[in-house]
Amino acid sequence: MAQADYNPVLTRANRLEMFTREECEQILKSVLQDENQEGQLKEFKIVPAMEHVGFLGEYYHLMLSYQLDRETEERTKRLFVKSVVYQNADKSFHDEKTSIMKKEAMLYDTLLNELKLFSKHLWCAKCYFARSDLFVMQNIEDLGYASLPASTRFLGEQQLRPMLKALATLHASSVAYEQRHRCTIGVQFREWLLEKSIDADIPWWTTGIKAILAVTATHPLVRNDAAAQAFIANVLPRCLDRVYYMVNPSAVHRNVFLHRDAWSGNVFYHRQRPDEVCCALVDFQLCRYAPPAIDFLMASYLNVAPRERKQMQQRNLSYYHDQLLLELRDMGIDAAEEKLSLADFEQSLEDLALFGATYNCITATILRLPENYLKKLKDQQPADFHHFCNVNRTESVLSLMREHEDYASYLYDCVQDLLELTYYKQAK
Repeated sequence: MAQADYNPVLTRANRLEMFTREECEQILKSVLQDENQEGQLKEFKIVPAMEHVGFLGEYYHLMLSYQLDRETEERTKRLFVKSVVYQNADKSFHDEKTSIMKKEAMLYDTLLNELKLFSKHLWCAKCYFARSDLFVMQNIEDLGYASLPASTRFLGEQQLRPMLKALATLHASSVAYEQRHRCTIGVQFREWLLEKSIDADIPWWTTGIKAILAVTATHPLVRNDAAAQAFIANVLPRCLDRVYYMVNPSAVHRNVFLHRDAWSGNVFYHRQRPDEVCCALVDFQLCRYAPPAIDFLMASYLNVAPRERKQMQQRNLSYYHDQLLLELRDMGIDAAEEKLSLADFEQSLEDLALFGATYNCITATILRLPENYLKKLKDQQPADFHHFCNVNRTESVLSLMREHEDYASYLYDCVQDLLELTYYKQAK
C-alpha cells in the first residue's frame, strides 16, 4: 500500500490525557446533584475499558474518588467515557470521526437527557459531561445491565423484543418532546442530524456497495443468468441509490428521532429480567430523524438470521407497534393523529424495505466477518484496516467467502433479500 493511503494523526498528546481536575470536579458535582449530595473530589483516574471495542470511538472508565460532606470515608464512582479514536488513519479520516463524536456528545448532553424524562423505562444512560471530542455518562453496567456475550451471532424472538421495546420508547418520547416544545426535532437539531454513514461520498458505504455488487454477481441463483447479470451491472446500482433518499426525513411518513444503529453490540440487557425490561441503548453516533420503520428494519435485519427474520417478522411488527401505542398512550398522545397507526407503520415498512436489506448487506461486510477478522486487522495491521474500510474491500470479502463456507452462506442469504426486492420484484 502506498504511504499516502495511511498517514496516521494523533488526537491528543497522550492517550489517557483526557480531563483536567476542574472538569472532574464539575462531573462529580453533576453526579452528586442526582443524589441530593455534596462532596469533594479527592482523586481521579482513567482506565481503558478493555471489555468494549469500537471502530468509531474509544472507551474508558473515569474513576472518581470523593468524600461526601459530613463523612470521613472516601467513596468511588465509576463513569463511562467515550472518546474520539486516539490514532486515526489520516487527517480526513480524523476530521470525519471527530465530527461524528461531536454530534453524539452534543445530542447526549441536550436532547437525549431530556428524552429520557418522558418514560418510566430506562432505555438510555444519562450524560454528565460533554466536549466536542468526548462525553461522560452513567456506567450502564453499574445500573444492573449487561452486554450480550461477544460470541452472540443472532438474536431469537424473545431477545429481540426488549430492543424493540426500547426503540418504541425512544420514538414515543421524541413525539412527546415535539408536542411539549411545539417544535420539530429534525429542524431544531438539523445541524447535528446530518447523515454520517450512508452517502455517495462516504468511503465506508461506497466500498461496501462495490463489494456487495460483486458478491451479488456470484450468487448461485444468478451467476449463470445473463439477464440477471445485466441487471446487476447496469440497473441494481441505480436501485440502491434510492437508499440515499430513504435515510432522510420523509415527506410522506411521520418522522421521529431514531437510534439508527440497533444491533446486539449496541444494547445492554437487564441482568435480572432480560426478557421483560427494555434494553438500554448506547452509541447514538448514527442517530437520525426519519420514519420509525428505519429503526425497526435495522433491528430486524441486523440481529436475526434472514430465514428466521421472515418467519417472525409479522409478530415482531405487532409487538413493536403495541409497545409504541402503550408508550404514546401513557404520554397522552393519539397514535392515529400522529400518523403512527398500524396501517401507517405497515405502509412505511413496505416503502422503506430496500433500506433494511441494503444496509444489512453492507454491514455484513463489516460486522459478520469470520474469526474476528476486522479486530485483528485493526490491532495488527492498521494500514490494511484503513484500506479495507475506506478504500477497497471487494477482493478481501470474496476471498473470505471462498475460505469460510458459513460466511458465504450468510452473505448469499442477505443478497437474496436484496434480489427479491429488486431483480425478482421487477420481473413479476
